[in-house]
Amino acid sequence: MTETVVVDEVIVPITVDYLEEDAVYKISCPALPGCHAWGETLDEAMRLIPANIRALLEARKSKNSPIPSLFAPLQPETYLVLRMVPA
Repeated sequence: MTETVVVDEVIVPITVDYLEEDAVYKISCPALPGCHAWGETLDEAMRLIPANIRALLEARKSKNSPIPSLFAPLQPETYLVLRMVPA
């Protein structure tokens, strides 16, 4: 018998930087190199990063590029829990 495991959330590590020269917040996902979001407010950047994570994962899948194991169980309905980690 094959057992299916349903994952309803994935904890995603992020870093937050304030770029003074541009007056924007930058959110990065260290587990997914190249994945960032920017916003004039921290709230704006935090709202944008989940969509950017999903878009980058879809791009990797379409090019048959490796997907980090953290994101292997991710489904469209999986909730992303963002957790800040030291930069």
